Amino acid sequence: MAQPETRGNLLGTAILGAVDYFIKKWGPAAAHTTITRLSQASRAFVTPNAPSLGILAARRYPYPFVGELFRTMAAVAKVPEDAFIREITAAGMDANLDTVGRVILRWAVTPQMIARRAQDMWNTFHDSGKVTVRVVSEHEYVSDVTDWPNHDVTVCKVAAEARRRIMERTGAKNVDVSRLACVSWGHDRCTFRVKWD
Repeated sequence: MAQPETRGNLLGTAILGAVDYFIKKWGPAAAHTTITRLSQASRAFVTPNAPSLGILAARRYPYPFVGELFRTMAAVAKVPEDAFIREITAAGMDANLDTVGRVILRWAVTPQMIARRAQDMWNTFHDSGKVTVRVVSEHEYVSDVTDWPNHDVTVCKVAAEARRRIMERTGAKNVDVSRLACVSWGHDRCTFRVKWD
């Protein structure tokens, strides 16, 4: 079984709910097709005919594998990639939040509290990356992610959509998330702006 790089990985819990949602919505045949379309290197991280494609909650998965997996699932589902990432990330985040977690986010946590704990939240799923929040206001926060090895643009999009879903779960309305800078665009960091009503 392939071993992930030392740093630059996502914990399986971050993608398990999304994978399960994909299988439930598009079916086992789509899951099988996804596995057959993955590169040989990425197939080392999945198990055909196993629940959840063999993704394990406690295992670390390299960003390039996660990116390829999500891009391949989007192609198999025949859904535009950005729309697919938004849908599947929301489902994955919801799966990570039990009923109590959803209630706490809705009634006891503000968007500003989320922004102030951005590094702690990031560390829940990632084994690298330094989050610096530059702006926190009543309706916006801007954060940078640096020291993020093995960067993958699809994982960057997933990170943006995860921010959106968490803010929506606090009750924030009309949440808009923009990627202002990205390592894949040649920048030295990824910058996210989150705005809400």
